[in-house]
Amino acid sequence: MKEQKLTTENYKGTRDFYPEDMRLRNYLFSVMKDVVRSYGYEEYDGPMVESLDLYRAKTGEEIVGKQIYNFIDKGDREVAIRPEMTPTVARMVAKKLRDLPRPIRWFSIPNLWRYEQPGLGRLREHWQLNVDMFGVTSQRAELEILSLACDILFAFGAPRDSFKVTISHRSLLDEFLLDGLKVSPNQAHEVSKILDKKNKITEDEYVTLVSKTIPNDPTALSKINLFLAATTDTLNQIPGIKEETSNAIRTLFEDLKTIGLYDIVYFDPSVVRGFDYYTGFIFEIFDTSPQNKRSLYGGGRYDNLIGLFSNEELSGIGFGLGDVTLQNFLTAHNLLPKFSSDSTVYIPLLDESSFSENHNFAKELRKEKIAAEVSLVSQKMGKQLSYAEKKGYRWILLRGEDEIKAGTVTLKDMVARNQWTSSFPEALQKIKEELSK
Repeated sequence: MKEQKLTTENYKGTRDFYPEDMRLRNYLFSVMKDVVRSYGYEEYDGPMVESLDLYRAKTGEEIVGKQIYNFIDKGDREVAIRPEMTPTVARMVAKKLRDLPRPIRWFSIPNLWRYEQPGLGRLREHWQLNVDMFGVTSQRAELEILSLACDILFAFGAPRDSFKVTISHRSLLDEFLLDGLKVSPNQAHEVSKILDKKNKITEDEYVTLVSKTIPNDPTALSKINLFLAATTDTLNQIPGIKEETSNAIRTLFEDLKTIGLYDIVYFDPSVVRGFDYYTGFIFEIFDTSPQNKRSLYGGGRYDNLIGLFSNEELSGIGFGLGDVTLQNFLTAHNLLPKFSSDSTVYIPLLDESSFSENHNFAKELRKEKIAAEVSLVSQKMGKQLSYAEKKGYRWILLRGEDEIKAGTVTLKDMVARNQWTSSFPEALQKIKEELSK
């Protein structure tokens, strides 16, 4: 019986990262890390698997009920592969709360998993930059987080009109629904879920869902639409909204003028965010390109999350930026650079007796932080040049008895003698000068 071969296809909703893909991923991670570190944030990481109870406590119902990868381990414990990072960082902070200097500024780029239908900007597995600050209750934390979130896109070369930031406050919707419309907490929760997916459903579906959720008030839909159309100047006309909440929103927008973000940040009461742990300001950043007009990332304030693990209170605020939506944004705006190979120097082997010399020569290059690959098989020069071209090497070095020849790795250049001959120190200096350009 013929043995059945395994498929070479990867699991649905995941990606294979070949070397050229890793160059892009490393670039995305590197730029994000540089920006976040420039604000004083430190990198951390946590386990891929957590107790399922951690997500039951505060993560959104849709994720826990439908999208989470969970199982019973060999110790009969209910565990889950992390769908997000915020519960983990809250647990870690709570564990060492008394030892950590405040404010706590942390970031990570974890691998996350959700069982959902793959689509544009959405996979089952992705990497996500998570940025969190703990211990600051003033709105200066919001200003820093919003500034940082925008600076990441600016660092990739994004023009100011390529994205917009929309802001709301979690208390707004609760106050309007509970105190203004006088609906029950369960109804308020259902309406918030409807509004969270409003842009993903048709107008008829939206109307039907609201009518089913609040069947006893025929004016509910018009009142909700009036709420969604509110501005910072008309909030006091919306029933149920507390003066404290509307003042906080107006103050934030006044402060945004002082840090130069007022022109790209907009008030939008339809911003909901699906996670149950948000308690204050929430925001979404949207791509403005017609090719990719969608939410890129978002975040907000969560003041009660540490309370799951400790009697102490600690305010938190943060955001998450996924690598898939970031890549789509950069592609839509033609902001991705052309990536060259990580390869630098290739040393061909033309004679078996030269292997040891070539090996030691490469060691000297590596001491100077120059990547060098040594051929392990003696072959004709043409074949080795072809290999070096395919790998993307920038330089080929030949070591003779008394000299070193170095040139760009193309057969055309080698034939045209577009190379130079020198001693090892001079060859090394020439390569370093070329690499610094």
